[in-house]
Amino acid sequence: MVHELGHAFGLPDSSYTDGTPMSGSFYDYPNCHFNQQQKDRIRNGPYGSFLS
Repeated sequence: MVHELGHAFGLPDSSYTDGTPMSGSFYDYPNCHFNQQQKDRIRNGPYGSFLS
């Protein structure tokens, strides 16, 4: 579900397994985390103010 939430906040699928929920690593949740670039993209996206 966290993978789909990432899509809802505008993140694309990762093109490789990078340890984030947007890659195949989501199968290892909760041992995967959004990286800083993804966090910044979520915060600067259309729903970022909702999270503040």
